[in-house]
Amino acid sequence: MEKFEWWKKAIIYQIYPRSFKDTTGNGIGDIKGIISKLDYLQWLGVNAIWLSPCFPSPMEDFGYDITDFKDIDPTFGTLNDMDSLVAEAHLRNLKIIFDFVANHTSDKHPWFLESKKSKHNSKSNYYIWKDAKLDGAVPNNWICVPGGSAWEWCEERQQYYYHAFLKCQPDVNWKNPELQQEMLDILHFWLKRGIDGFRIDMISWLCKDDEWRDNPVNPDYNPKVDMTFMKLSRMY
Repeated sequence: MEKFEWWKKAIIYQIYPRSFKDTTGNGIGDIKGIISKLDYLQWLGVNAIWLSPCFPSPMEDFGYDITDFKDIDPTFGTLNDMDSLVAEAHLRNLKIIFDFVANHTSDKHPWFLESKKSKHNSKSNYYIWKDAKLDGAVPNNWICVPGGSAWEWCEERQQYYYHAFLKCQPDVNWKNPELQQEMLDILHFWLKRGIDGFRIDMISWLCKDDEWRDNPVNPDYNPKVDMTFMKLSRMY
């Protein structure tokens, strides 16, 4: 009989922690709330739970602007709470999948705060920085998903940084081996804590044109359509 990896045939139930189950009475869902519903999810016939981001974040983009990939936002609980969720889920033969936001971080992330200080520090190449054109214009005509230029000027570094999404979400530089290792370390951190897998957010955005050429103008472009697609792709 042909064998499949579990995720190919699993019934996966997505949970947005903030709106799922509140156990403290503050109107915000939390990890303990998810734990309290595991028996229900098992009864539904679910095989795995896909958690939307619950990492520390300013929450300017529903938690997809992350400041620490190796911790839990106190709004939702603690690392110990997450360990308990994983353990309790596994007791019920439920797997846990994390949303791995690989394309960008929050502009409040320590990597970015360090990177923007200068062109010559340990994190200077963790993000995508470009000089202005000779006339001061942005490096190219790329636009971000919400609309407008995908380049934001940083006065401190005297360069533009690239953001495919909100300006508070600078894209990380996957051409940098050190950044790649940081991301692998994050995955290993959670795998060692029992996480069963990852859904990689916006994976199609990780690779950029090495020549940074202008895009051809699309007269029918509608940023509202892109924003709707982005939200739906995160939901489904």
